[in-house]
Amino acid sequence: MEIKRTMKKSENMKKIQIVAVILMSMLTFSACDINDTLDQDVIVGNMAPQVYWEVASSTVTAGSNVPFTAQYYSTSDAKIDHLEVWYNMREQESKTVNCPWTTSMVFNFTSTTSVEKRISQKISEYPHLETNWSDALSAYTFTATFPTSNTLASISWIKPTSFDSTKMVSYFGAGFMQHFKDSLYSKMQAVDFQKMYQGLNLVSNFKIYLDSTFNNNTGKYDYHFPADANGNMPVPDAIRVIYQSIPFPDLIMNTSNANYEVEFSRSYSIDANLKAVDAKGVVGTAIKTTISLN
Repeated sequence: MEIKRTMKKSENMKKIQIVAVILMSMLTFSACDINDTLDQDVIVGNMAPQVYWEVASSTVTAGSNVPFTAQYYSTSDAKIDHLEVWYNMREQESKTVNCPWTTSMVFNFTSTTSVEKRISQKISEYPHLETNWSDALSAYTFTATFPTSNTLASISWIKPTSFDSTKMVSYFGAGFMQHFKDSLYSKMQAVDFQKMYQGLNLVSNFKIYLDSTFNNNTGKYDYHFPADANGNMPVPDAIRVIYQSIPFPDLIMNTSNANYEVEFSRSYSIDANLKAVDAKGVVGTAIKTTISLN
Protein backbone atom coordinates (compact mmCIF):
# COMPACT_ATOMS: atom_id res chain seq x y z
CA MET A 1 0.00 0.00 0.00
CA GLU A 2 2.83 2.38 0.83
CA ILE A 3 4.49 1.74 -2.57
CA LYS A 4 1.25 2.45 -4.46
CA ARG A 5 0.72 5.66 -2.46
CA THR A 6 4.26 6.84 -3.34
CA MET A 7 3.81 6.05 -7.05
CA LYS A 8 0.53 7.95 -7.09
CA LYS A 9 2.19 11.01 -5.56
CA SER A 10 4.97 10.87 -8.19
CA GLU A 11 2.43 10.72 -11.03
CA ASN A 12 0.55 13.71 -9.57
CA MET A 13 3.77 15.74 -9.34
CA LYS A 14 4.56 15.03 -13.01
CA LYS A 15 1.08 16.19 -14.01
CA ILE A 16 1.51 19.41 -12.02
CA GLN A 17 4.91 20.05 -13.67
CA ILE A 18 3.46 19.53 -17.16
CA VAL A 19 0.62 21.94 -16.45
CA ALA A 20 3.11 24.53 -15.11
CA VAL A 21 5.24 24.28 -18.27
CA ILE A 22 2.16 24.78 -20.46
CA LEU A 23 1.10 27.83 -18.43
CA MET A 24 4.59 29.36 -18.60
CA SER A 25 4.67 28.83 -22.38
CA MET A 26 1.32 30.56 -22.74
CA LEU A 27 2.49 33.50 -20.63
CA THR A 28 5.72 33.77 -22.64
CA PHE A 29 3.90 33.81 -25.99
CA SER A 30 1.42 36.30 -24.62
CA ALA A 31 4.20 38.60 -23.33
CA CYS A 32 6.00 38.45 -26.67
CA ASP A 33 2.80 39.25 -28.47
CA ILE A 34 2.22 42.30 -26.26
CA ASN A 35 5.77 43.70 -25.96
CA ASP A 36 7.41 42.85 -29.25
CA THR A 37 6.45 45.94 -31.26
CA LEU A 38 9.48 45.97 -33.54
CA ASP A 39 7.33 45.42 -36.61
CA GLN A 40 5.03 48.22 -35.52
CA ASP A 41 7.75 50.84 -34.88
CA VAL A 42 7.90 53.72 -37.34
CA ILE A 43 10.05 56.85 -37.53
CA VAL A 44 8.03 59.95 -36.77
CA GLY A 45 8.86 63.64 -37.06
CA ASN A 46 11.22 65.45 -39.41
CA MET A 47 14.73 64.17 -40.09
CA ALA A 48 17.34 66.77 -39.14
CA PRO A 49 20.27 67.70 -41.39
CA GLN A 50 23.55 65.91 -40.69
CA VAL A 51 26.46 68.20 -39.72
CA TYR A 52 30.15 67.62 -39.10
CA TRP A 53 32.84 70.23 -38.44
CA GLU A 54 36.47 70.60 -37.46
CA VAL A 55 37.83 73.68 -35.69
CA ALA A 56 41.39 74.66 -36.61
CA SER A 57 42.63 74.94 -33.01
CA SER A 58 41.35 74.26 -29.48
CA THR A 59 43.19 77.37 -28.21
CA VAL A 60 42.94 80.81 -29.81
CA THR A 61 43.74 84.41 -28.92
CA ALA A 62 40.76 86.33 -27.59
CA GLY A 63 39.48 88.72 -30.26
CA SER A 64 40.67 86.62 -33.18
CA ASN A 65 38.54 84.71 -35.67
CA VAL A 66 38.32 80.93 -35.35
CA PRO A 67 38.67 79.04 -38.67
CA PHE A 68 36.66 75.86 -39.24
CA THR A 69 35.74 73.39 -41.97
CA ALA A 70 32.24 71.95 -42.26
CA GLN A 71 30.44 69.13 -44.05
CA TYR A 72 26.66 68.78 -44.07
CA TYR A 73 23.78 67.28 -46.01
CA SER A 74 20.04 66.82 -45.77
CA THR A 75 18.37 63.49 -44.99
CA SER A 76 14.87 64.68 -45.95
CA ASP A 77 13.21 66.35 -48.90
CA ALA A 78 13.70 69.76 -47.25
CA LYS A 79 16.64 71.75 -48.54
CA ILE A 80 19.26 73.29 -46.26
CA ASP A 81 18.49 76.97 -45.68
CA HIS A 82 21.52 78.25 -43.72
CA LEU A 83 24.09 77.40 -41.02
CA GLU A 84 24.74 78.99 -37.64
CA VAL A 85 27.56 78.98 -35.06
CA TRP A 86 26.46 79.15 -31.42
CA TYR A 87 28.54 79.24 -28.25
CA ASN A 88 28.36 79.97 -24.54
CA MET A 89 31.11 81.47 -22.40
CA ARG A 90 32.69 80.00 -19.25
CA GLU A 91 34.96 81.83 -16.82
CA GLN A 92 37.63 80.07 -14.77
CA GLU A 93 39.32 81.79 -11.81
CA SER A 94 42.10 80.64 -9.52
CA LYS A 95 43.19 82.56 -6.40
CA THR A 96 45.90 81.92 -3.82
CA VAL A 97 47.25 84.06 -0.99
CA ASN A 98 49.91 82.74 1.37
CA CYS A 99 51.58 84.04 4.52
CA PRO A 100 55.26 82.96 4.48
CA TRP A 101 55.92 84.01 8.11
CA THR A 102 54.18 81.17 9.93
CA THR A 103 56.13 78.20 11.27
CA SER A 104 53.53 76.53 13.51
CA MET A 105 51.16 76.04 10.56
CA VAL A 106 50.57 76.71 6.88
CA PHE A 107 48.21 79.63 6.46
CA ASN A 108 46.85 80.37 3.00
CA PHE A 109 43.70 81.09 1.07
CA THR A 110 42.87 79.20 -2.12
CA SER A 111 39.87 79.31 -4.42
CA THR A 112 39.13 77.78 -7.81
CA THR A 113 35.88 78.43 -9.67
CA SER A 114 34.40 77.69 -13.07
CA VAL A 115 31.06 79.25 -13.96
CA GLU A 116 29.01 79.81 -17.08
CA LYS A 117 28.93 83.58 -17.51
CA ARG A 118 26.85 83.58 -20.68
CA ILE A 119 24.44 80.99 -22.03
CA SER A 120 24.76 79.71 -25.58
CA GLN A 121 23.65 82.16 -28.25
CA LYS A 122 23.97 82.59 -32.00
CA ILE A 123 27.26 84.23 -33.01
CA SER A 124 27.38 83.91 -36.81
CA GLU A 125 25.14 82.86 -39.68
CA TYR A 126 26.20 81.51 -43.09
CA PRO A 127 24.07 81.14 -46.24
CA HIS A 128 23.70 77.72 -47.81
CA LEU A 129 25.09 77.55 -51.36
CA GLU A 130 24.40 74.71 -53.77
CA THR A 131 27.86 75.31 -55.20
CA ASN A 132 29.27 73.91 -51.95
CA TRP A 133 28.29 70.40 -53.01
CA SER A 134 31.11 67.82 -53.24
CA ASP A 135 30.52 64.67 -55.29
CA ALA A 136 33.56 63.05 -53.68
CA LEU A 137 32.18 63.56 -50.16
CA SER A 138 28.48 63.26 -51.03
CA ALA A 139 27.97 66.33 -48.87
CA TYR A 140 28.14 70.08 -48.91
CA THR A 141 31.44 71.45 -47.65
CA PHE A 142 32.83 74.89 -46.90
CA THR A 143 35.36 76.74 -44.76
CA ALA A 144 34.67 79.87 -42.74
CA THR A 145 35.45 81.61 -39.46
CA PHE A 146 33.55 82.88 -36.43
CA PRO A 147 34.62 85.74 -34.11
CA THR A 148 35.61 85.88 -30.45
CA SER A 149 35.69 88.91 -28.16
CA ASN A 150 38.92 90.58 -27.07
CA THR A 151 37.27 91.22 -23.68
CA LEU A 152 37.76 87.52 -22.97
CA ALA A 153 41.56 87.74 -22.79
CA SER A 154 43.23 85.87 -19.94
CA ILE A 155 44.48 87.73 -16.85
CA SER A 156 47.46 86.62 -14.78
CA TRP A 157 48.95 88.21 -11.64
CA ILE A 158 51.41 85.72 -10.21
CA LYS A 159 53.74 86.45 -7.28
CA PRO A 160 54.42 90.08 -8.24
CA THR A 161 57.58 91.85 -7.14
CA SER A 162 55.58 95.01 -6.39
CA PHE A 163 52.22 95.10 -4.64
CA ASP A 164 49.20 96.69 -6.32
CA SER A 165 46.33 97.36 -3.90
CA THR A 166 43.97 98.25 -6.77
CA LYS A 167 44.45 94.83 -8.36
CA MET A 168 44.11 93.16 -4.97
CA VAL A 169 40.73 94.75 -4.38
CA SER A 170 39.60 94.13 -7.95
CA TYR A 171 40.57 90.45 -7.96
CA PHE A 172 39.81 89.46 -4.35
CA GLY A 173 37.17 91.93 -3.17
CA ALA A 174 37.16 95.05 -0.99
CA GLY A 175 37.05 93.23 2.37
CA PHE A 176 39.47 90.42 1.61
CA MET A 177 42.68 91.96 2.94
CA GLN A 178 41.23 92.81 6.35
CA HIS A 179 39.53 89.41 6.61
CA PHE A 180 42.78 87.65 5.77
CA LYS A 181 44.65 89.73 8.35
CA ASP A 182 42.10 89.06 11.11
CA SER A 183 41.97 85.33 10.36
CA LEU A 184 45.74 85.07 10.36
CA TYR A 185 46.02 86.83 13.72
CA SER A 186 43.57 84.40 15.33
CA LYS A 187 45.72 81.42 14.26
CA MET A 188 49.22 82.70 14.95
CA GLN A 189 51.36 81.32 17.76
CA ALA A 190 54.20 83.05 19.61
CA VAL A 191 56.82 81.58 17.24
CA ASP A 192 54.91 82.95 14.24
CA PHE A 193 54.80 86.47 15.69
CA GLN A 194 58.49 86.21 16.49
CA LYS A 195 59.47 85.22 12.94
CA MET A 196 57.28 87.92 11.40
CA TYR A 197 58.31 90.77 13.71
CA GLN A 198 61.99 90.00 13.50
CA GLY A 199 61.80 89.45 9.73
CA LEU A 200 60.11 92.83 9.29
CA ASN A 201 62.49 94.49 11.79
CA LEU A 202 59.60 95.51 14.03
CA VAL A 203 60.99 94.19 17.35
CA SER A 204 64.68 93.93 18.17
CA ASN A 205 64.33 91.75 21.29
CA PHE A 206 61.28 89.53 21.02
CA LYS A 207 62.32 87.28 23.90
CA ILE A 208 61.04 89.78 26.48
CA TYR A 209 57.53 88.75 25.45
CA LEU A 210 58.15 85.01 25.71
CA ASP A 211 58.10 82.28 28.31
CA SER A 212 59.30 78.70 27.84
CA THR A 213 58.38 75.18 28.93
CA PHE A 214 60.63 72.15 28.64
CA ASN A 215 59.19 69.51 26.30
CA ASN A 216 60.10 66.00 27.48
CA ASN A 217 59.16 64.52 24.12
CA THR A 218 61.52 66.67 22.08
CA GLY A 219 64.08 67.39 24.76
CA LYS A 220 63.82 71.09 23.90
CA TYR A 221 62.08 74.18 25.23
CA ASP A 222 58.80 75.31 23.70
CA TYR A 223 58.48 79.09 23.54
CA HIS A 224 55.09 80.67 24.12
CA PHE A 225 53.49 83.75 25.57
CA PRO A 226 53.26 83.85 29.39
CA ALA A 227 50.22 82.16 30.94
CA ASP A 228 47.68 84.18 32.87
CA ALA A 229 45.97 83.21 36.14
CA ASN A 230 43.58 80.92 34.24
CA GLY A 231 46.34 79.12 32.39
CA ASN A 232 45.63 80.84 29.08
CA MET A 233 48.41 82.33 26.95
CA PRO A 234 46.94 85.49 25.41
CA VAL A 235 48.82 87.64 22.93
CA PRO A 236 50.44 90.51 24.86
CA ASP A 237 48.90 93.92 24.21
CA ALA A 238 52.16 95.29 22.83
CA ILE A 239 52.31 92.46 20.25
CA ARG A 240 48.66 93.05 19.32
CA VAL A 241 49.18 96.79 18.80
CA ILE A 242 52.20 96.17 16.58
CA TYR A 243 50.23 93.65 14.50
CA GLN A 244 47.43 96.15 13.91
CA SER A 245 49.95 98.57 12.41
CA ILE A 246 51.35 96.07 9.90
CA PRO A 247 50.12 96.79 6.35
CA PHE A 248 48.61 93.84 4.50
CA PRO A 249 51.36 93.57 1.85
CA ASP A 250 53.93 92.90 4.60
CA LEU A 251 51.92 89.90 5.77
CA ILE A 252 52.41 88.15 2.42
CA MET A 253 55.89 89.46 1.62
CA ASN A 254 58.45 86.77 0.85
CA THR A 255 61.77 88.42 1.65
CA SER A 256 63.71 85.38 0.45
CA ASN A 257 62.31 85.56 -3.07
CA ALA A 258 61.61 89.32 -3.13
CA ASN A 259 57.98 88.83 -4.14
CA TYR A 260 54.48 88.84 -2.69
CA GLU A 261 52.76 85.51 -2.15
CA VAL A 262 49.61 86.23 -4.12
CA GLU A 263 48.40 84.55 -7.32
CA PHE A 264 45.40 85.35 -9.46
CA SER A 265 44.46 84.03 -12.87
CA ARG A 266 41.30 84.35 -14.94
CA SER A 267 40.66 82.63 -18.24
CA TYR A 268 37.74 81.97 -20.53
CA SER A 269 36.56 79.16 -22.73
CA ILE A 270 33.65 78.68 -25.11
CA ASP A 271 31.61 75.61 -26.01
CA ALA A 272 30.92 76.11 -29.71
CA ASN A 273 28.58 74.26 -32.02
CA LEU A 274 27.64 74.39 -35.70
CA LYS A 275 23.98 74.05 -36.64
CA ALA A 276 22.38 73.44 -40.04
CA VAL A 277 18.81 74.67 -40.46
CA ASP A 278 16.61 73.38 -43.27
CA ALA A 279 13.71 75.12 -45.01
CA LYS A 280 11.23 73.65 -42.53
CA GLY A 281 13.19 75.05 -39.58
CA VAL A 282 14.49 71.64 -38.52
CA VAL A 283 17.94 71.96 -36.95
CA GLY A 284 20.83 69.51 -37.09
CA THR A 285 23.83 70.04 -34.81
CA ALA A 286 27.45 68.97 -34.95
CA ILE A 287 29.48 67.75 -31.98
CA LYS A 288 30.23 70.52 -29.47
CA THR A 289 33.83 71.80 -29.41
CA THR A 290 35.47 73.49 -26.41
CA ILE A 291 37.91 76.29 -27.24
CA SER A 292 40.19 78.00 -24.72
CA LEU A 293 40.88 81.71 -25.10
CA ASN A 294 44.13 83.39 -24.12
